[in-house]
Amino acid sequence: MDLSTGGIRTGVVGLGYFGSFHARHHAANAKSRLVGVVDADSARADAAAATHGAQAFSDHRDLIGRVDAVSITVPTSLHHGVAGDFLDAGVHVLIEKPIAHSPEAARDLIARAKASGAVLQIGHIERFSPVFGLLKQRVVQPRHIECVRIGPWRGRAVDVDVVLDLMIHDIDLVLSLVASPVESVDAVGSPVLSPTNDFAHAQLRFANGTTAHLSASRVAERTERAIRLVEPDRYWTADMAERTVSSFSRTAGLDSREAFSVPPSDNLALEIDSFLDAVATTSRPLVDGKAGLDALMVAEAILRSIAATAPAPAALAIGGSF
Repeated sequence: MDLSTGGIRTGVVGLGYFGSFHARHHAANAKSRLVGVVDADSARADAAAATHGAQAFSDHRDLIGRVDAVSITVPTSLHHGVAGDFLDAGVHVLIEKPIAHSPEAARDLIARAKASGAVLQIGHIERFSPVFGLLKQRVVQPRHIECVRIGPWRGRAVDVDVVLDLMIHDIDLVLSLVASPVESVDAVGSPVLSPTNDFAHAQLRFANGTTAHLSASRVAERTERAIRLVEPDRYWTADMAERTVSSFSRTAGLDSREAFSVPPSDNLALEIDSFLDAVATTSRPLVDGKAGLDALMVAEAILRSIAATAPAPAALAIGGSF
């Protein structure tokens, strides 16, 4: 790719809460030249364009021919249609998680990226956390993993279930740590303030004997993003929010506790920078389409398990039986 004109020509489609951060990071990255932003709300598009010195559009297809790469941060239901248009045109795509609304749609995007030679990266941002990077580097044989991702109600992303909104982050992290197929899934969950599940708990069992417990809630009274992990000889705790990691030897006990230094980071900046590197070299991104599909398939299995265990609605006993 010829970068002599000042960087990779980039665009951002969808300028909501997270999309505005994508625009800011594309504009700030020296490898990128943000040339266009897209939103159905023209005032929002105009404001972002003015802030970052880009051109505003209301139709994502207007970016085709103007950009080399895009971030797509529209609602999940629109991922397939929007990303497909860019991939067919050979435009490299970073799409927010989950990859698509269904495994079939995800497979189609992967096939279209392969056909055009475009890079397809999925926005599982926690993969770029130095906290997780330390775990990935040091953990050798996880036997049990516990992931907790909870926070108070914010009224965002209610178009998707909490499993696809929050838990899918930890699904991706667990799949990255455990090099073994998932054999069984058991899960429970319930709506609270939205039409879909607002909290969920899932247990995954892997073919190699590893188990993982995942808890996600968007109606909790506190915020927590933690990973606890057991190896045959070590126990690990990691706080993703506070950026702390510690471990101790299971044979030597608590007196052997070791704390690891984790530098501060902007994980979205790291994710976008990695995407731009993959675009510049047309190399496989750290979180490719297959990783996005794998996480989505486990998420779908969790949703099926929740549906199977959900209690039937109570019968109304007003004026006789129904």
